[in-house]
Amino acid sequence: MLKWLVRFLYIMIISIATVYVYGSANYSRLEAYYTEYMQEALDDTDTYLEGINTLMGIDYYREISSVSYTSLDDQYQMTLGIYAIGATFNDTLYDGVMIFVNDVVITENGEIISDPILKLSVKLSEPTYKSGETFTDVATVVFDPTKEFPYSYVPAVFLLKADNYLKIVDSDVIATLDRLTIAYSIGETDESGAYEYNETLLFAGADELISDAAHIKIDDFMITTESFSISALLEGDQPTEAEITTLGLVTARGDLKEFNGLIWRTMIIYALVVIALTYVLFFNKYVMEKIKEKRASKDPMGPKKIIDAEPIFKDIDHSKEDGK
Repeated sequence: MLKWLVRFLYIMIISIATVYVYGSANYSRLEAYYTEYMQEALDDTDTYLEGINTLMGIDYYREISSVSYTSLDDQYQMTLGIYAIGATFNDTLYDGVMIFVNDVVITENGEIISDPILKLSVKLSEPTYKSGETFTDVATVVFDPTKEFPYSYVPAVFLLKADNYLKIVDSDVIATLDRLTIAYSIGETDESGAYEYNETLLFAGADELISDAAHIKIDDFMITTESFSISALLEGDQPTEAEITTLGLVTARGDLKEFNGLIWRTMIIYALVVIALTYVLFFNKYVMEKIKEKRASKDPMGPKKIIDAEPIFKDIDHSKEDGK
């Protein structure tokens, strides 16, 4: 019974390890794609968004608006793109919105800041966004272009009309997007290692007067729920080719097959390790016994018999001599 329990536990451990190893291999494939096609293409919007479609499994996106902003003193520039998106999870298509920022140029003291860290924060009307184990009314993404994949590898906030994003739990009510702020840091950190952001925001946008100090301030900024409700315009659960064309949906994706070799190499090495480990743990003893038996059966002399030999020297009993 114990033998079968050990075998069962071993199979369970190998199954879990297989899932983990495959996930790590797929991660390496995504990282390779990001490095090859996205890392240096942040300001090439079409290329970068195609990469987002590829890595995040987005079905499509459609531009709602894309505006380039410049501060009054021409020292701060950025492009803000708002896109309606569609993403399928568990065979269900969800509407959503993507807020994407690029073409950021920050000039201070006559010098352009290289690789500024950006913190995008969207204020929601309800605490529907799940961060860790709690729900909050602020969805935040920190983008650090100096970090390796996948640490917030895109300067974008994704919000779906789904649980843990915009949907109020146990309700059909969708939270609204009330305000967007973008803070920036030059990379300085406090004692805890958290980034220290400039007191003046790079951007602040809302559909009302804004009191926050910001280099770029927009008081007629608004994203309505209707503007990204694409599924309501579809006849079925997924857009047809005709609807993709008519609605102007972008479905372009890159080809991850180019990097499938990373998965094959990892899984082959893993399979060899598992085979070797399984052999050592469960089959090596029996194989060695079979080898010994086979060798013994091939020996023409058979097993060696040890014959007791007479000792060369032994004591003589003189008590029996001459009848004594």
